[in-house]
Amino acid sequence: MSKKDLVDTDFNSRTIRLLDRLLDGRVRRITPEYDLSAEDGISYPAVNAILETGSQKTIRILNSLHEQGILEREFYDKNYRCPKCGSFQIKLSPSCPNCRGFNLSRNNALEHLTCGHVDFEEEFRKGNRFACPKCRKELRQIGVDYLRVGILHQCRDCKETFHEPLNYLRCIKCKSNFPQEEAGERDIYAYALNESMREKVSIEIRPKRQIEEILRKRGYRIQNSTVEGRSGAKHEFDIFAVLKSGTLEHRIAIGISVSQTQVEPEEVLRLFAKAQDVGAHKIVIIAVPKLSPDAKFFADYYGITSTEARELDRAVKELEVGILSELGLTGETKNVPAV
Repeated sequence: MSKKDLVDTDFNSRTIRLLDRLLDGRVRRITPEYDLSAEDGISYPAVNAILETGSQKTIRILNSLHEQGILEREFYDKNYRCPKCGSFQIKLSPSCPNCRGFNLSRNNALEHLTCGHVDFEEEFRKGNRFACPKCRKELRQIGVDYLRVGILHQCRDCKETFHEPLNYLRCIKCKSNFPQEEAGERDIYAYALNESMREKVSIEIRPKRQIEEILRKRGYRIQNSTVEGRSGAKHEFDIFAVLKSGTLEHRIAIGISVSQTQVEPEEVLRLFAKAQDVGAHKIVIIAVPKLSPDAKFFADYYGITSTEARELDRAVKELEVGILSELGLTGETKNVPAV
């Protein structure tokens, strides 16, 4: 796995953010949740929040990480799909073996041992006693006169009586009916870090750790990268650091954006909106390999400090030499007052 792999397989900065959490134990096991609003009927909401992606893209990224050997996966469950429209929104609709109707009733069944008649329990009940509806003989003792033989079904349309209905399914979306064996099926997985890849992954995301170390040496405290904003929303940052000086705080929000060609303005605008909500005094975006012209415009317009580099580790050097000098942080630890 190389940095080129990270870019070519859409493993951008947000994916590195997920790997960072897997390495330090904040995320140990990635398990799905059933979600009727998702196309596949399942989602990974915790990972969606970290990656800032929808369910479909999250699943693609998890599968890619598994294919590269970074994540292990294990079977979690299976869902079934309509063979006509592909929807997972299907329900069990037992049907009559005779007329294929779905208007069925079911109840406990009794068998009269003398004449062999089998019928619903309610047909045998005569007030507070049992009597066979066929031969009229009174049934006094279970195991001698009669047996309970489980559940019996009856079709209200054709009046057919049977023990086992056909296992038909009905698609809620397109209304089609089909036997269970025709349903498509898809395996659902849970994921975890492949421990044999821990060292390699650590090397890949080392530049992020180096940035954090630069800030720590200058008095900043690296906070949990999930930060609650003034709006009450929780935001994910690649790095969020706070320097305290008496009662004052100076907050830095850093976003790392990796792209195949250029980082688009949406990344800049997303970072700015999150940073504003959490009250960041300094916003930094590290773009690999570069910002698009529009992204650069918005970064300058909103006062976001940006650095560009072909490789992420080169961007770390640019950050230390150029960007931190703006804060007066390139030498010994200094107090930076809040703005």
